[in-house]
Amino acid sequence: MRIYELIKQLINLTGEFVTNRLDRDITIKSFSSWLSKYLDETIATEEYEITGHSIEAEIAAYIGRMSRYSNVYIKSALIDLPFATDMDFAFTAILHRSGSIGKTELIRKMAYDKSSGMEVIKRLLKNEIIEQFPNPDDKRSKLLRLTKNGEENVIKAYSEAHKAAKMVSGTLTTTEQITLLKTLKKLDDFHFPIYLEEEKDLNLIIKKYANQ
Repeated sequence: MRIYELIKQLINLTGEFVTNRLDRDITIKSFSSWLSKYLDETIATEEYEITGHSIEAEIAAYIGRMSRYSNVYIKSALIDLPFATDMDFAFTAILHRSGSIGKTELIRKMAYDKSSGMEVIKRLLKNEIIEQFPNPDDKRSKLLRLTKNGEENVIKAYSEAHKAAKMVSGTLTTTEQITLLKTLKKLDDFHFPIYLEEEKDLNLIIKKYANQ
């Protein structure tokens, strides 16, 4: 019965589309574009299930939920490996890809707050996943790198983390994944410079960035 309801809806939408087009060309492409816009406008007027009051709050809530889901999957995937948290693995993976870098640079690559990032680094040093050594270009500072133990375990973790990543993507098609990734990158491009400035006053942040 559902298929007949779908066909009925499609016929009604096609009729509305044709009425709105007047003398303009009617093609599958133009109908697809119109339908996409129509659905976007419909979704924008629906009741917000989590926050109940704005699309911005709803987006923030869903991003938060996705982060929590991801953490659960990652922790489960790494249960037999020497990473106490998902961030322990993330920091180690960054070092594996980037090579030797300083503490501040590592924390910034993860867009993490400094105090929490330092706790992760201390834990990794204590567990001999990473080690620090004098910076050859600046004897006053130290760099971080993986130990042999850290490298072996991060390589083991990749295959398990990939399973978790596939779970996070859920039932999204490849096209949907690409679209979502582009949207997330756009958001990251907006937020990362704000993160680097370390400004704590939200009103000042809004004043500077709201109209970009």
